[in-house]
Amino acid sequence: MLGQSKSKKSEVAISKADTPKESLKKGIELMGGISKFINEGDQVFIKFNLNLPGGFPTNTNFEVLEELIKSCKEGGASKIYLGSFPVKGIPINIISEILDLKNYFNTIGAELVFLDNSNFFGKKEISLEQLKKIKRDSFTKVKLNDNEYPIPNIILNSDKFISVNQVNVNPLFKINLALLNSYSIIPSNYREIGNKQNITLEYNSRDQYKMDIISNVLKIFTVKQPNLVINDLFYILEGAGPFIYEDSKLRKTNLMIIGEDAISVDLITLKLLNLETDDNKLIKQARSMNFSVPEISNIKVFGEKIEDNRIGIDSCVPKIEDIKLQNISTYPGKYCAGCYKQAYHLLNFMKTYLTKDLKYNPNNSFLIGENPIAPENFNHVVLFGDCAINSTKNYNFRKVVIESKKNNKKKANKKKNLKESKAKKESKIKEKQNRNILELHGCPPDVFTCLDLFMNYFGKKNLPNLNLLTKMNDFWINGKVNEELKTWEAL
Repeated sequence: MLGQSKSKKSEVAISKADTPKESLKKGIELMGGISKFINEGDQVFIKFNLNLPGGFPTNTNFEVLEELIKSCKEGGASKIYLGSFPVKGIPINIISEILDLKNYFNTIGAELVFLDNSNFFGKKEISLEQLKKIKRDSFTKVKLNDNEYPIPNIILNSDKFISVNQVNVNPLFKINLALLNSYSIIPSNYREIGNKQNITLEYNSRDQYKMDIISNVLKIFTVKQPNLVINDLFYILEGAGPFIYEDSKLRKTNLMIIGEDAISVDLITLKLLNLETDDNKLIKQARSMNFSVPEISNIKVFGEKIEDNRIGIDSCVPKIEDIKLQNISTYPGKYCAGCYKQAYHLLNFMKTYLTKDLKYNPNNSFLIGENPIAPENFNHVVLFGDCAINSTKNYNFRKVVIESKKNNKKKANKKKNLKESKAKKESKIKEKQNRNILELHGCPPDVFTCLDLFMNYFGKKNLPNLNLLTKMNDFWINGKVNEELKTWEAL
């Protein structure tokens, strides 16, 4: 049985203040003070959101981390570490260099942990074999059901584990919950669900992809549960997220939810955001896996009242076709949550950063899912995912009809009234494979790979903005670093 004991009433604080630091400090005081969570001499690991080099609110608010580190030091912590695994393909040392994280945390008495060992990359005195050894020494493989997951030893060996979760809207789960924050204590490639064989309509209709992710999230949560959980709602991205997109809106609520039990903190967070707890699949699955999921009425809430602080937020669009882009028409079939999530990020990225590129390339059809609607325009057809590729083999857009009318003009001109009939008889009809098709393989496809394929298909001249972004990315993440990442098996 996981979570709070049924005999002990779960406690959660809702704090509200003028600044993030004040809101956090107030919330910890409402819970009984930092000494309730940190003992003298404790080694503390703070798990925060570190996704991309974009800073806040894509990542955790550093003002909140600064106040938390200060509180842990006041509580007597001997060592304070911070860390997280970013999205696939982004080394931590690159994010640290761009945002100057290592030096920043050192100046306030904590240490950024390079969980992917990327701080060793590029050092000539360390061979790739030595890097592999460092990896083996850095992780413990934990077996959960039939799978093994590498968990960083620094997390497993820390006396106290704190989860600081930046709450933003999430395309799969409505919002980022503390349960999801715990999932990124493992490398990104171990969090992926993909490469399924013989995907069926039943797989899509049952939303098996999403159920598999939920199962994995909860399994990882059992490995190391946080002693202190902070859901930071002081600022929240709504409309589109959890990354900054064209349709994202930053909203200020001044609120934080703090407690000892992640599930209780998530339940109160859902309630504050007017989201039905019974409809949340993470919470439902937690119940079925015998987690201790309390009723809202059995959670003792300190500080602000839920009924006085309810917030209605704009969620992510529920359907891919609801993301409107210039010069792209979307034709959906039955798609799984995996393809929805990846297509959601791909299309939002394009809408945000490639506006001019789309303007230069008209008449694009974007097909996704099993048996998608047939496109009206065959000029440029993009097939997103294996389901769309495999189920459209016999669609009309696969062939281009070419009509040849050689030597028809003279004969047609002899008699005006027979022009149409004779031209028709003597014209030659040929079918040719349509080369204006871009297939984005995968189940689901990878967003970064898709962008590379777009570049190859349309060409650099037709995608000037994407070309610039690619060059900037190559500047930070060069081929050598990528090879080291692959050797380490982080990608």
